Amino acid sequence: MLAVCAFPLFFYESVLGQRFQRGPAETFRKMAPRWVGLAYMPVVMTVFYLPYYQMIVAYAFHYFLASFAYPLPWVDGTTPDRYLDEVVLQRVDALGDEGTLTINGRLFAELLAVWIITALCLVKGIHSAGKAAYVTVILPVIMLVILFFACIGLEGAGAGLYYYLMPRWSLLLHPDVWGLAAGQIIFSLSPGTGTCISLASYHHRDYKKLAQDCALVAICNSAFSIFGGLVVFSVVGNLAHSLGRPVEEVAASGEGLAFIVFAQGLAMIGGRSAQILSIFFFCTLFLLGLDSTFAVVETLQTYVNDFILARNPSKRISARGNAVRLVLMSFTLLLVGLPYMTRGGYYLLEIADHYIVTYSLTIGVLLEYIMIGHVYTAEKLTEDVHAATGLTLTDGCVRHLKYVAPAVLAWVVFFLLISEVTEESMSQYPGVTVFFFGVLPTCICVSVTGWPVAQFRARRLFWGTLYPMLSQRTPEGLAAVRLRARRGGFKDFQDMEEAEEEQSKAPAEGPSG
Repeated sequence: MLAVCAFPLFFYESVLGQRFQRGPAETFRKMAPRWVGLAYMPVVMTVFYLPYYQMIVAYAFHYFLASFAYPLPWVDGTTPDRYLDEVVLQRVDALGDEGTLTINGRLFAELLAVWIITALCLVKGIHSAGKAAYVTVILPVIMLVILFFACIGLEGAGAGLYYYLMPRWSLLLHPDVWGLAAGQIIFSLSPGTGTCISLASYHHRDYKKLAQDCALVAICNSAFSIFGGLVVFSVVGNLAHSLGRPVEEVAASGEGLAFIVFAQGLAMIGGRSAQILSIFFFCTLFLLGLDSTFAVVETLQTYVNDFILARNPSKRISARGNAVRLVLMSFTLLLVGLPYMTRGGYYLLEIADHYIVTYSLTIGVLLEYIMIGHVYTAEKLTEDVHAATGLTLTDGCVRHLKYVAPAVLAWVVFFLLISEVTEESMSQYPGVTVFFFGVLPTCICVSVTGWPVAQFRARRLFWGTLYPMLSQRTPEGLAAVRLRARRGGFKDFQDMEEAEEEQSKAPAEGPSG
């Protein structure tokens, strides 16, 4: 999935961001105006998923602070699973039980702290984000290396590593495995989210090391994930050894792996070593979560700034204005996340996480491949890649862009839907809740791609048909109205280039007369 779907689009988006020097919306508007809705799909998706993603970061923040207590609170008279349920989440037994909608005050305070830290780190824009990255990227790497050497020698670590590294080929026949793999690597590397285009737009247009940078980012991203797995499953193997159970019975997925299994595994080490390793691990988890949030919020800022400039090109984007918009954005997303702070919020989080990211991202990336390969055309992209990097896409790369990647992603989406119908993985939750927190947000995200076309059709219908019928106008006025309707606000990229070229020449010609 990395080589076939994620990395190629990651590279192409970086090229396009550097080529057009704009955020995703303005870049797509210049490439294929009627597909500009595809650029807004990540924004809508972010509004749905970032609030619950920040909630998971708040869990890590809670465990990081709790790790300073000795003995560790999830082994002091309790168990890790009970600590997560009763102390951290204060979770009700099922949705609809008494207290389901009660706000968890401690969790609210921790989430508020996470959003304040996010805003403070990004208040000066891309420059403060770059400085924060020294902490949120480099420090986790150092701590993960320390954790690796501390955990690799634990009893039973070998069994955990064997379980982690040994392929289980039969699972390749399960369609949900491919769907989860696609969602994970796309979310991790972030093609299709607008992040690549936004961050690459800060490059100079003649920057020539883009290909090397993209390859380095992709390799480091996957290598860090694999290396982190070595640490986690060393501890899981030690836990299985201590409990006298097979590794597959101990291992879990999602939040349960980090906040139950790993917390219990660290506690089994005992003494001050368990406390120190716990501080390191949950600090690493917290900082990595923040680092992902920084990229997403910075992308949202780029969308907002592009929206402002598109409607008022002469307006100057000030640092003060950016800071105000950042605070308002953070506060709004905090409020959107209120349902996840309730005692039933963890169930809502599971529903949202199951649907929104996996389906929206996979479908979005599929549509983007189609747009770039067939609407913008592979030939234009080949010219852009050569201009940005000096490289030339081979015929194989062009066929991959136009046919192979879309076919693979379409296959993944199809089998995801089949798996959804046959397995009924969310059947334990009320259907209405699944619809409003999972299915509906996903449908809204995907439908955004068609909004500009629908707007174009509606404008054309009104100005071209209804308005002339309802108004008394001269023949010249009606002709102007129909011309406006036919154009519909969409211009060819060639027309835009010519207009920009004429505008750039205008000052050089000087005043007439």
